[in-house]
Amino acid sequence: MLCGPMATITVDLSTVPISYSPGPEVKHGDKVVFSMGSYPSAYTAVVTFPDGTCLTTVGPYTLGGGTLTTQQLTVSNLAPKKIYGFDAVIDDGTRERGTNPRGPEERDRKNGGIDVTSDPPEDPAPNK
Repeated sequence: MLCGPMATITVDLSTVPISYSPGPEVKHGDKVVFSMGSYPSAYTAVVTFPDGTCLTTVGPYTLGGGTLTTQQLTVSNLAPKKIYGFDAVIDDGTRERGTNPRGPEERDRKNGGIDVTSDPPEDPAPNK
């Protein structure tokens, strides 16, 4: 039984700090969309969850190249209650890969998190 409509959370990578609309809290079945926000279309971003994701589609999630948002990603019904940290690496499209002597740390890196606010449903009864 659903307790109400599923929400869609938009994570805007272009703000400092990263912003969440309406907020970083999600429930099982909610949708999450990562957005490049106000970044120019030449920019790209790669979002990874280094310590595991709460989403049903395993990343990394790539934005850019004409796609300034990800598809709607679903919060897994099996995700335990906790904050799932993510890293976003923003590339302005002008740096040549592998030619920067200072390494990839010159790209814009941002961190955020998605807060799963409830534990997974316990062993639901079959509908048969």
